[in-house]
Order: sequence, then structure tokens, then C-alpha cells
Amino acid sequence: MTKGGMESVEVFTSEGKGRGLKAQKEFLPGDVIFAEPAYAAVVFDSLTHLICHTCFKRQERLHRCGQCKFAYYCDRTCQRAAWLNHKNECSAIKKHGKAPTEN
Repeated sequence: MTKGGMESVEVFTSEGKGRGLKAQKEFLPGDVIFAEPAYAAVVFDSLTHLICHTCFKRQERLHRCGQCKFAYYCDRTCQRAAWLNHKNECSAIKKHGKAPTEN
């Protein structure tokens, strides 16, 4: 999904290279042109207690998952948003006794 719809970019096909996006207007540095939710994401081991595992914001005080004690969240909203994906990971961490490394 593009920011603000598709009116600012055009999808085109390049012979031998595949599909691409062509700007239909001038963009400034830092403008978001294209955004899509991540299929998968991992917080580095050294940052697990500093980064929310849902929104990836850096926070000084995060709330840890009460079940697996591995995942950290900004608040209940982030924790609820993560639950559908986290519940399988959570039970696996509890069963194994520790979380896998980022590798």
C-alpha cells in the first residue's frame, strides 16, 4: 500500500528487470513513498528489553510478557495487538525454557 494511495507513483514493467515504481511527483528526503507491514521481524537480543516487540519503539519502561518473560511491550494495547502472532512463540518459549537467538 502506498502512502496516500497510488496517485503519487506509477507501477511499470521493465523488460528483463520486472516491475518497478516511478514517481509521479517530486518527493522530499524523508517522505514515505511506500509502506507495507512486515511479514516477520526480530528484535536483536541485546535490545529485547529496550524495544517494544510490536511497534518497535524504544522505551525506557516496557512491560514484559507474563507467560514467557521474553517479549516486551509499551502497554496492553501493543501486547494485545501482538497476541495473535506471539501466542505460538510464547508457548514454545515456555516449553523450551528459553527464547531462540536472533540467528
